[in-house]
Amino acid sequence: MAESKDPKISVVTPSFNQAAFIEENIQSVLSQGYPNVEHIIVDGGSTDGTLEILRRYPHLRWVSEPDRGQTHALNKGFHMASGEVIGWVNSDDTYCPGALSTAVERFRNPSTMVVCGDGYEIDRSGGVLRPMRSNRVSPERLIRYWKWDYEFCQPAFFFRRSVFDVVGYLDESLYYAMDVEFFIRLGQRFELDYVPLPLANLRFYETTKSGRNAAKLIPDYVWEFHSVSRRHWGPLLSGSYMRYAASFAGAIGLSIIKNLFIVRGSKSRDRLRRFTAE
Repeated sequence: MAESKDPKISVVTPSFNQAAFIEENIQSVLSQGYPNVEHIIVDGGSTDGTLEILRRYPHLRWVSEPDRGQTHALNKGFHMASGEVIGWVNSDDTYCPGALSTAVERFRNPSTMVVCGDGYEIDRSGGVLRPMRSNRVSPERLIRYWKWDYEFCQPAFFFRRSVFDVVGYLDESLYYAMDVEFFIRLGQRFELDYVPLPLANLRFYETTKSGRNAAKLIPDYVWEFHSVSRRHWGPLLSGSYMRYAASFAGAIGLSIIKNLFIVRGSKSRDRLRRFTAE
């Protein structure tokens, strides 16, 4: 694949009623100073002032129309993209300074197909909650999600547009784990080129998908993680299936014991206390 001096990057952003954050997102791409970037915003028909903000930025490629949710919007944006390299940054997330140039330096190697970097989890106001490191992400760790020994910063991932020809697009049946499922497929076919630098900020607050689930004993996204994981266990009663099933059962047993009898203030312990008190 011939490389240009400054390969074109297509940044895809899904959006729906994100007027509170979308301008900061746009500015984080603009401030990169990268000379060859297209920013595609796929809006689901916002009514909160988002469109007025988008109209102030004539460099954007954007559409606003009803869609089937975030995953569908992302796939629409990926199909619209014309760049050699794809970035995916949600409407309430942002890039760190120099992120695009840092990623492109890795893609100057023609064998590099996927780049992942570190980042920060930030709050509604942009304050840093904690650093996020992607050095332990791998297909095997994602499949064994119950060990929780992986981490990744989703907007700090970049990949060549040609990967879609090999692994396909996002699974639109998924609501929470579309990134996990896609990264498993990417990692099974391509080496993940890890950059030990902060490339993006992932926002966490009470009305995000994860935030809305934080108070649940078993968050909805865990069920979806499990359904994605099971796709990679192999045929029922095969050696791989039995190994994954045994690992999962063991982790669940240890988690129940830990949460009920060791960890003070755990959700499981609190639910048991309430149940026995009734």
